Amino acid sequence: MKKAPLYPHVPRSKKPQYPHKTSVTMDIPDQRIQDLLTSALEGGSNYWYIIKKYNYPPGQTKQSLGIEFPHIELPFKGGSLLIGDREAEKGDTTYDKILDRAAINQGMKLMAEKYPKHYSDFLSENDDAATGDVFLQLALFGEVVFG
Repeated sequence: MKKAPLYPHVPRSKKPQYPHKTSVTMDIPDQRIQDLLTSALEGGSNYWYIIKKYNYPPGQTKQSLGIEFPHIELPFKGGSLLIGDREAEKGDTTYDKILDRAAINQGMKLMAEKYPKHYSDFLSENDDAATGDVFLQLALFGEVVFG
């Protein structure tokens, strides 16, 4: 007995096309991302990174912004960090990158797309130093280059 076509209205030469993925937008509180950044900067990434410079918005200071922990809060207050490779030779700026809000947003997006296990751990508040390290590298380099 011959089966009836699943999609009789669609010619056999053309199979229906389905999206390969569904995209969603989420609002993630800054505090959660700051917690993840803390996991990186105070643990998971210590083996490779160094903060070379704190870039405050023009006319602003740590005090005027009300910042207690500039390495965590500054990118969320309009500033940025210049981060580099702690083992680079003097003058080698290959891995010198700016961590600001745009980089943080990009890192979160890339972690969701390329490292869904780490992203899932982050969303379920089961992230750790390794998750923080992956996030920081994605934010700065667009890929994991250390470790």
